[in-house]
Amino acid sequence: MASLIPKHVKKEITDVWVGETWKIMLLNSTHTPNASTQQYVSDVSANEIVDTGGVYTAGGVACGAALKTSVEHNPGVGEYNYYLDCPDIAIGTGATLNYRTIILFQDTGNPATSKIRAQIQFTENQIVVNGTSTIKWNALGIIYLT
Repeated sequence: MASLIPKHVKKEITDVWVGETWKIMLLNSTHTPNASTQQYVSDVSANEIVDTGGVYTAGGVACGAALKTSVEHNPGVGEYNYYLDCPDIAIGTGATLNYRTIILFQDTGNPATSKIRAQIQFTENQIVVNGTSTIKWNALGIIYLT
């Protein structure tokens, strides 16, 4: 069975996300992503890291609402794929971090209603000692709807 999501629906989804306020949260190595049970920030916030350097604050870092974009990939080629992107995020200078997972979430100001949009888990811990951690997103964006 084949399925098809119309171009305008993909655009509607990404446009809604662009209109939201998004943040990233850094989680420790004991966090295990679970798409079935982890819907809101409150479901994962017990695993949020603590920055002993005092730079990263609890509750996450803003992605920059005005900077997120919804972009059509391969326009005119018959492939109407949209991706959501935002600028790279630098946390530092002076940060001391040890994280394995990044969650992207819609920030409503309440962890119980702030929806997780994506979880990205590294194969090894990302460790920064009194420095800067830069999260560089893929050139094709963060979330890709095909």
